[in-house]
Order: sequence, then structure tokens, then C-alpha cells
Amino acid sequence: MDRGEQQREALLDAALQQWVTGGWTAIDPAAAAERAGLPASCTEEFPTGVELGCAVFDHIVDERAAATMDAVHAAPANPAARIRAALTAWFDDVAADHRRVVALVDAIGCPALVARRRSANRGFAELMVSGNVDTRIEPDDLRVAGHFCLGGMGEIVLAWMDPESPVTREQALEHGIRLYESCLFTRR
Repeated sequence: MDRGEQQREALLDAALQQWVTGGWTAIDPAAAAERAGLPASCTEEFPTGVELGCAVFDHIVDERAAATMDAVHAAPANPAARIRAALTAWFDDVAADHRRVVALVDAIGCPALVARRRSANRGFAELMVSGNVDTRIEPDDLRVAGHFCLGGMGEIVLAWMDPESPVTREQALEHGIRLYESCLFTRR
């Protein structure tokens, strides 16, 4: 990673912390640069907090999607194994940095983030369609199941992240897998 990439990573990390601490409206490029110990010139790519927040979102989703796709392609060619692989990769991403959960839930009120979230959700649904090897399952059923379960999975992940909740990672993952499988196979 070259110096420019390192600076961008540091800026995105500082902006992620702002987002976690104060919501997406708290993202401020100049303050993020200062927090990261970077010169103000590092924010030229992001003139507004919304643009920097979108870059944070895109970064999280791109990394999560790549890990999920790798996991799905490495899994045995059956729906249950691919669902498990995809959701395990998603949980691993959140476990690696709990702050990244904000990209799942905190977009309300920001049209640019809402649009990105919707696009990411469509991408996840399409990932499930592209990984399908069971010709008895209609692609539209996979898409609907993917969208429905993303909402439930978001809440399950939040319960796992909540220090006041007794939900463990394993419980959240196993229930999430069953939720997705149940939704997916109800049309058979």
C-alpha cells in the first residue's frame, strides 16, 4: 500500500469513528483529517461530510462484498452451504471491526447513503442469485428472500453487538442462517 492509500485508509477510519460517535451528520472531512494526523489536503477528494461518509460506506461494502463472494465461491455448490458461507463472511467482517455495523443501519435522512444502501442490498440479493445451483428455486424468490433477510440479519447483528443483549455471535449466525433458509424454501 502506497502512502496515498495509507492516508486514504486513515482518513476513512477517522470518518468511520466520527460516524459511530455522532451519526453520519457528524462526519467532517477537516476534523477527520486532523483526527488521523493528516494534512488538510488529504480531504480534497471529499469536500463534504456526505461524500466522505459515502466513501466510508463504499469501502466497507466493497470489502464485505469481496469477502462474501470469495466465501460463496469457495463453498460447496449447494444453497445451504453458500448461505452459511455468505453469512459467516458477513459476521466475520463485523467481528473484525464492530464499528462497521453502522453501514448496515445508519443511512436514514441521507439520500446518497440511502441510495448506496439500497444498491448494496440489491448486490447482496444478486450474489445469492448468482450463487444458486438449485434450479428449483426461482431467481426472484432468491432476491426477495435476500432483501427480506437482510432486514432481519441487520437486527440480529445489532442484538449480537448490544452489550446488554444475551445474543451471542453463534446464536445470531445460526438463527440468521435458518431465517434465510426458511424464507428461501417456503415456495417449494
